[in-house]
Amino acid sequence: MSTTTQFCTMQMGINPLTGGCDLVIAPSGNGRGRIGIDRTPASSLLIAIGTDRRAEPDDITPDMQTAPAGAMAGIFSRRGWVGDILLPAGQRLGSRVWLYERGKRDETTRAEVAAALSEAVVAIEDYHGIEIAVTAQWSTKQRDWLNGTVSALGVSLTTQVQTL
Repeated sequence: MSTTTQFCTMQMGINPLTGGCDLVIAPSGNGRGRIGIDRTPASSLLIAIGTDRRAEPDDITPDMQTAPAGAMAGIFSRRGWVGDILLPAGQRLGSRVWLYERGKRDETTRAEVAAALSEAVVAIEDYHGIEIAVTAQWSTKQRDWLNGTVSALGVSLTTQVQTL
């Protein structure tokens, strides 16, 4: 029987007007507020799928997919979070879904996006002892958009990748 570690993180949310992600401030009176506390996996999953993980040395970044032969990748083309150097044993934060922004609309791209999402949430699964369902499906409303969804404990989050 596996044990489950409870969630207790700073609450993250999406601003519906700007589409930006930020900390949620819960009003506490007199125009003041406090950082909201999230006891669900929502904030952890939002950070995992909404943050760009650094590309591996053998990954082909989107800017290099259409670059002329012999071109060199830019210094910042592998993206990622600088704080990864502080994580133990080469652990990385975020997902490599961004690598598929110029991918083809085919089964290989869909499967690789699902694998990138699984890679992004595996640390959350291990630490909290929960199962996170990952799916990637082509949008029925927008051609060439791939919707990747992660779900756990009644919380579902979706990210979109626009392909070629």
